[in-house]
Amino acid sequence: MKILNITLIFGALMLTACGFNSTSDPSRFYALNTPEVQQVRGPIKSINVIVENVSVPQSVDRPQIVVKQADSNMLVVSEFDRWIEELSSALPVIISENMNMYAKNINARPKRFAAVSSNTKYIVGIDFVRFDTEADGKITLSAWWTVSNNHGDILVQKKTTQTADTPDEKSGRPDYDAIVAAQSKLVAKLSYKIVDVISELK
Repeated sequence: MKILNITLIFGALMLTACGFNSTSDPSRFYALNTPEVQQVRGPIKSINVIVENVSVPQSVDRPQIVVKQADSNMLVVSEFDRWIEELSSALPVIISENMNMYAKNINARPKRFAAVSSNTKYIVGIDFVRFDTEADGKITLSAWWTVSNNHGDILVQKKTTQTADTPDEKSGRPDYDAIVAAQSKLVAKLSYKIVDVISELK
């Protein structure tokens, strides 16, 4: 019995030592950014805009970055390449900032930071139906979006689909940094398109 106990203790110690010596890849965290843009002129009077919560497909609204295998329906979820903030939380902030950087007269805020009030001119709602990245293929962002007044009346409803080539893979793995940069540019283009439409409203 004593020999058995000594053997079990020794085995446990060996496993613990192996655990301490083993190393795993560190997680890498990414965030969408706001690309530099030439600001457009607008009326002197500012337009207050609230960006409501932005929805994305559940398949990508997770901490891990998701890439679709080329010529396949299989999605690859990267455990070590993650969003610093989930997309549904980050996108309203990023889109608001893109709008502000693009047009001098736009004062956009995400709904979680600013409530709709009598000073709110327009409310923007965005529902991404595709936020896809295909390895060795295309990045596709497709969204339905609306512009409403502060009474909730829909003034504009449109669908916008934009694509970009997926950056080439490096070292046999997706170039996540380049992928996120490309996604950021597509999100920015959508933000600018919404501003252009708002600027045409009376």
